[in-house]
Amino acid sequence: MNEPAKVSIPQEITDLLNRLRGKIRKYILLEGAAKLFAVVGMIFWISFVVDWGYFQLSHFELPVWFRASFVLLSLSTILVLAATFILFRLMTKMRKKALALVLERRFPELNDRLATAIELHESNEPQNALTRAMLERTVKDVAQGSSQLPLEDVFDKRPLRRAFFGALILSVSILILAVVNQPAMARWAKGYLELKSDYWNRETGLIVKVIAQPGDRIREFQDQTYKHGLGNDLTLLVETVDGKKVPERVQLTYRMQNGREGGRTVMSRLGEGRFKHTITDVLDGMQIWVSGNDFTNPEPYLIEIVETPVLDQIQLESRYPEYTGLNTTDPKTGVPQPDIQTVQGTQIALPVHTEFEMVSTANKPISRFSLETDQLKIQLEPSSAASPSAKSNFLAWKNPQGEIVEQINLSPDRVQQMCGPDHQVFRIPFTLVSEKKESSSSGIPLLVDQPMRIYLEDEDGLLVTEPIRLSIMGIIDQPPKVDTRLTGIGKSITRKAMIPIEGMITDDYGIQSARFDFLVDEDKNFRLRPFRSKPAERPKEFILQRNEREAWERFDVLPLDLKVGQKLSLTVHAEDADNLSGPHQVHGETYHFEIVTDEELLSILYSKELNLRKRFEQIFKEVTQTRDELKERVAQVRETQVIREKQKQGQTDPAWADLLLENQSAVAVSADRSLYGTRKNATETASIVESFHDIREELVNNGVATAQILGRIDDKILKPLTMLHEQDFPDVDQRLGLFRLAVEQNTNPLTEIQTSIDLLDSMLVRMQSVLNEMQDLLEFHEAIEMLKNLIEREKELTEETKKYRKNKLLDRLKGLGLE
Repeated sequence: MNEPAKVSIPQEITDLLNRLRGKIRKYILLEGAAKLFAVVGMIFWISFVVDWGYFQLSHFELPVWFRASFVLLSLSTILVLAATFILFRLMTKMRKKALALVLERRFPELNDRLATAIELHESNEPQNALTRAMLERTVKDVAQGSSQLPLEDVFDKRPLRRAFFGALILSVSILILAVVNQPAMARWAKGYLELKSDYWNRETGLIVKVIAQPGDRIREFQDQTYKHGLGNDLTLLVETVDGKKVPERVQLTYRMQNGREGGRTVMSRLGEGRFKHTITDVLDGMQIWVSGNDFTNPEPYLIEIVETPVLDQIQLESRYPEYTGLNTTDPKTGVPQPDIQTVQGTQIALPVHTEFEMVSTANKPISRFSLETDQLKIQLEPSSAASPSAKSNFLAWKNPQGEIVEQINLSPDRVQQMCGPDHQVFRIPFTLVSEKKESSSSGIPLLVDQPMRIYLEDEDGLLVTEPIRLSIMGIIDQPPKVDTRLTGIGKSITRKAMIPIEGMITDDYGIQSARFDFLVDEDKNFRLRPFRSKPAERPKEFILQRNEREAWERFDVLPLDLKVGQKLSLTVHAEDADNLSGPHQVHGETYHFEIVTDEELLSILYSKELNLRKRFEQIFKEVTQTRDELKERVAQVRETQVIREKQKQGQTDPAWADLLLENQSAVAVSADRSLYGTRKNATETASIVESFHDIREELVNNGVATAQILGRIDDKILKPLTMLHEQDFPDVDQRLGLFRLAVEQNTNPLTEIQTSIDLLDSMLVRMQSVLNEMQDLLEFHEAIEMLKNLIEREKELTEETKKYRKNKLLDRLKGLGLE
């Protein structure tokens, strides 16, 4: 069975629908493009206005991340809109029936014929001959009139015009901006297209620097970061970029990295285009912004806190001069070991000519170590030590004006030895000298008492704010000290005398030798005589002592065979072991003696004894007065006791009150006066005892003592005097003290007074016996003095006789004519 034929669509209708389809696509393309241009223009102006507004409010460029995000979001929006406005709409399938309905809606005169024809053509239902004839007639009618249809009337052009005019206005405004304000357009391009961090062309440009101490050094930020010393003041310097407008004021804003502190302040004007502000005692890192006119740094300047370079420790490893004896040696090798001293404070003392290494330990690696005194300068830069041509490591000497007059570049090997591998420990060898002209091959000559100034700079460029100061005081080897005195000898001696000298010789580091030096009469050069006991192993103290029993050195005069009237000068000579600046030689006190006869010496001693007897007689008199005064007090005490007994019995007398007060006052005064007088007499007696010992020693040392004289002095004078000094006076003192205590406590002092009187009576008896012996001794010396006078008179008579005989002989010769 044959299928019924469909109604065919004329070519005119097909062309009509194709033309309509093309015009629709063209409309979609134009309208979508216009809308996209309008959106792009809006995006441009939004970004432009936001950027301008943000800068006016903050003087900051928009963050890069924000601009990048905005550009990415804008591109995404444009792509989405392009797909929505154009791509998806163009891809929509336009069916013939839909196109026919569009034409039917716009052109009612088609009377649904076109749509019906298209629908029947696309339908699969069977059609009879009548129906097909009617459709063909309808299609033919539509085809005849389709060529005259105005297809442009199908479209509503108002949206297209709005989009077009919107795109036109936005495009023209952008074009005008590009022509009129090219810098603004360029700024927008740099900010959004090139995504530069600094794209605003400001009138003012500011650069932040740091004024670092010491020395007000100008330091710049490295990559917006500056490393600052912990706890130091931070002085910021803001400078205007050359050619830029100078702001009237600059505002500093800072924020601590811990987020707890911050501040804002106006910086002080330092000069034209320069501003300054100091933040004290910076302990934490911070972020810094500066604002002036239209400038604010977009990225903060960062202050990073690091430790300031300091020396944790300074040690001196010293090797002292050998003569000092201060070095210790290794018991195994016998090699002297350095003495290590840690410097405490700013001063330390060492013996002159000490060789030492100054070991300075820093808290962090150091890039430059500089040591200066008024005389020299040492600079070490470990980082440049590897370069043989580097001149930053040197040793220099300066003149009094501080100018370098001589400089020696240090070799890389020597710099490495001084700096160490970690650049934290610096070892500098020195030799301590007392004069500039002294030199040393083992260390750098360092003048004593020269204040050192040590400067440190670390790898971050930080310097110590104040130099580390140190003074090494020089202990100059002093000559030995000779402290001597005569004992048991006077200035007049006999020719057979023995002169005892006691004392001590001291020296800082050891005594090399000691001896007697003496002169006779007018000698110019000392003659020497060794001690019996000589210094051994260079002692620091040497006592003049012959042996354990004789605590002195003795000079024998007899071997000199001196005559009466000659003069002898005697001193002690000492010498130390300083073999570098010495040896130092010194004499002690010089003692001058005159040689006299035995009789003259005894006469001199007689005068001394006479004076001692007079002094002892005065003591005897004062002790007697003390005893007599105490006896008077006994009567007053007893009288007081009688009056008090009568008062107890009820008797009265107006005169008793005054009498009791007078007696009480007299007793109290007597107690004090007696005690004071007794102590004074005891001291004077001790002095007399010592003087008699000296006289005895002088007799012995001059060789004029006899057993009779010594026995009398020892047994009759010194022994009782010693008992008086050591026994009698202390007993009396004790009793008189009890007497005064009784008076103070207002008790009966009669027993203490009476006991004191008894002791004083006993003591006076002993004193009288001593006086009698002194008198006998004086009579003996008077006899010797008389003998001396007779001898001198005999010499005078002998001289006169010789002179008389000579004159007589001359007279006879004249008479004989033989003159």
